[in-house]
Amino acid sequence: MPRALAYHRPDSVDAVVGLLAGTDHLALAGGTVLNADDDPTPVTMVDLQACGLDGITEADGRLRLGAMATLEDLVDDGRVPSGLSDAARAELPSTLRTLATVGGTVVSGGPDSVLLAALIVHDARVDVVGPEGAATTPLADLLTAGVPPGHVATAVDVDPAGDCVRHATGRTPADAPIVSATARTTTDGVRLALTGVADHPVPADPTDPTAGLAPTGDFRGSADYRLRLAEVLATRAVAESGEVR
Repeated sequence: MPRALAYHRPDSVDAVVGLLAGTDHLALAGGTVLNADDDPTPVTMVDLQACGLDGITEADGRLRLGAMATLEDLVDDGRVPSGLSDAARAELPSTLRTLATVGGTVVSGGPDSVLLAALIVHDARVDVVGPEGAATTPLADLLTAGVPPGHVATAVDVDPAGDCVRHATGRTPADAPIVSATARTTTDGVRLALTGVADHPVPADPTDPTAGLAPTGDFRGSADYRLRLAEVLATRAVAESGEVR
């Protein structure tokens, strides 16, 4: 765990932003990432629990997931599409889902995150607040750029219409997938997202899913193997998503 020099628990997003302007100040959400970090660099933790960022609400035909909503909240809330709640269930074991948050998952941007892939195909947009004010950014773009220092993600809103399906290959059923493909078919067409082929989950062209990809191989699979998996899994996911539309 990073050595905490100080701890703050502000009660507003504006106060959080002000604190994050300080050197080595880091936002603390569920703590599953920050508390597991073995980086010994001293930090000041800015706890988000008192800022009212939890909860799941509906507005204008979309579902708004508070940044402090837990993954277990996504599993338990009947308004969350089943493919999205299944992805939240697959993201972490039950012992961590009650701690890990939607905002923390987004900011971490893990390359194997099936939840991020499901959010991408559900047209996720992220509300981010910084010194210059609030802005909303498509999740896929935010994962590429990252959340800027001194900013905090406050919510993720998604299109709950339709449902998504996921096909994945892992070393064991309980292991994080080597590669996964998540697809969702709507009246506007097919959305596809892949994990395990870049340093974060990425949207992909359903007709040419590996276009522009250059994955890095590791002990779980070479780059060529990952590309081949992406082709096969994407084909299956896109075909099945058309059946459950």
